Amino acid sequence: MYKKRFTGILVRNLILMAIPQIIILVALIFTVMNTRNHKNVSTYEMDDLTQQEAFYIGDMRNVIFTPEKLSYAGFDSVADDEKMGSYYFAYKDGKVYFFILNNESAKKADRGEYSKMKFRIVRDKPTTEHIMNEYIESLGLQGASMDGTGSIYIMDQLKYPEMWIIALKIMHYLLATALLALLLYLLIACRLPSITRQARSLKKYGKVKAVITSLDRELRKKLLYKNGNIYVTESYLIVEYISKVDVVLLDDVRYISKNIIEGKKKRRFQLTLSNVEKMYFEMFIDDEQTIDDVIYYIRGEE
Repeated sequence: MYKKRFTGILVRNLILMAIPQIIILVALIFTVMNTRNHKNVSTYEMDDLTQQEAFYIGDMRNVIFTPEKLSYAGFDSVADDEKMGSYYFAYKDGKVYFFILNNESAKKADRGEYSKMKFRIVRDKPTTEHIMNEYIESLGLQGASMDGTGSIYIMDQLKYPEMWIIALKIMHYLLATALLALLLYLLIACRLPSITRQARSLKKYGKVKAVITSLDRELRKKLLYKNGNIYVTESYLIVEYISKVDVVLLDDVRYISKNIIEGKKKRRFQLTLSNVEKMYFEMFIDDEQTIDDVIYYIRGEE
């Protein structure tokens, strides 16, 4: 337990207020990590086009693949009258495989430049059959069967969830950074409680560090009354909560009043301390005797 009692209150409140934040951050980090490891977000290396179906069935649909040679299929992918990409195909081991490349990759493919690309494997039998039928008609082979000649899967560069994967990665790093920053702040604030938010309100009484030292001394050597979260010393009234600590310098108090507040189920008592020039403080409590005791020790008389 802290020998410096007021310092101990600040540190305890700091830790109690931080615990929910730490729990939330840790939970979010694990959620993002699990999401990043999910098959819908993970990206896998694919070495051969014949692996297409196995990857799709295995729910490993985001892949990195390096095409060897692609030919323009004569169709474009258009959205809102804007060309988003183009259909290309590759021929391997007697089978046609289809690709959708974005405009930049399409230009490179036209120049014969190929590098690792990221795709989403999409099952789209109607589209692939339509393209194959167009080729049959252009070759004058109407009625010819080309079942099994064309793959029913498309390597779609436009549907690869690039932004979502990047967003999850950034979110992961930001959350981890926020957690480390919070832990670092806790470490520093436990050593220097004068920097905490709850201590800032003490500036009105002088330098925060000096006021904390004074409060520690008052609680250790000049404590007149304590009941629960309420302390009265020779110089201060201190009321501690988890979210804040109210400190009133008794030299500032000029007026004291006790009021009864009638509620629907029970009555409460209000203690008001005020000074027209400097301060106003009010406290609510269910126990009238505690209010009377606080007033007694503040006034020094009944």
